[in-house]
Amino acid sequence: MRRNETDSTGARCPRQGYACRVSSLPDEHQDIAEALRLYALELQRAAHAAAIAERHEEQAEHPPASMRPFRQRMATLHRTIEARHRACARLHRLYALRLQKWRATGGGTRRPVFMAAVADQLRVRSAAVVLYDDEQRELLTATSDAVAQTVHELETVIGTGPALDIAAGRDQVLANDRDFARLWPELGAALADLGVRTVLAVPLRAASRRLGALCLYSRSAVLTDDAVTGADRVADVLANTVLLAGSSTDAAPGDLSLRGALFDDADYLTDVNQAAGVVAVQCCCDPDTALTLLRARAFAESVPLPVLSRRVLEEGYRLC
Repeated sequence: MRRNETDSTGARCPRQGYACRVSSLPDEHQDIAEALRLYALELQRAAHAAAIAERHEEQAEHPPASMRPFRQRMATLHRTIEARHRACARLHRLYALRLQKWRATGGGTRRPVFMAAVADQLRVRSAAVVLYDDEQRELLTATSDAVAQTVHELETVIGTGPALDIAAGRDQVLANDRDFARLWPELGAALADLGVRTVLAVPLRAASRRLGALCLYSRSAVLTDDAVTGADRVADVLANTVLLAGSSTDAAPGDLSLRGALFDDADYLTDVNQAAGVVAVQCCCDPDTALTLLRARAFAESVPLPVLSRRVLEEGYRLC
């Protein structure tokens, strides 16, 4: 089975270094039931955090006075955790509602994806999550629709764009169509052709580590307050609840075993990184130069970077 082809369940199965979750799906509504289960679970976790916060708030005024700062910090921490779980619950509920609506209409259109619920929550047209490793090499991406997917593919080929700006250390990228040509000359024209007028990107952070970027694409020249104020909150939820909940704790070193609705719809870039290694050997260059060569050839031939990478790996295509 090739990468991102579907198995009998309809889930994409990445290969080499990634574990694929396969279930028999005896009930066609299992995906809805799972989303609602996660919704209820997140509400339960939020209530648990709220109870702990309330206990510390009540105890903060009790002696000894030396314990007051600690209890206040614990109360603040658990209120933050409560808010995180409630926000995650809303995402799972939105996803379940989209699945229910799709099932009710007969499932004739494309199956809803989790990132579409993220776009709905933030009131934007399209959204994407991109994960990077510690060397800023892309691991996977999950997108809400064709617009977000196309923008991401172009950004990967061109080598500039909002997600890469975040990976390079920016804390926020907020730009409208007047800024596109200055920030990303090649990408800017494509954004305009796709009807994107505003882009917002923020980091995904877990503890002190930067995991990747959340990118929002809007057809409006001005983002709603929900998008601007909510992007960091949703990025926090994705990094610390959805992503961590989906990672396997017993995976072998070097493996990335990801489960859940977000990852069922993700595109993995292992091929690109492996192809860069092959090109590095072919052309006697370092991996970064090899990746640049891959991007340049993909751009010149108007071919998506993952497609060109598979040619290198499976067909012996040579760049040098």
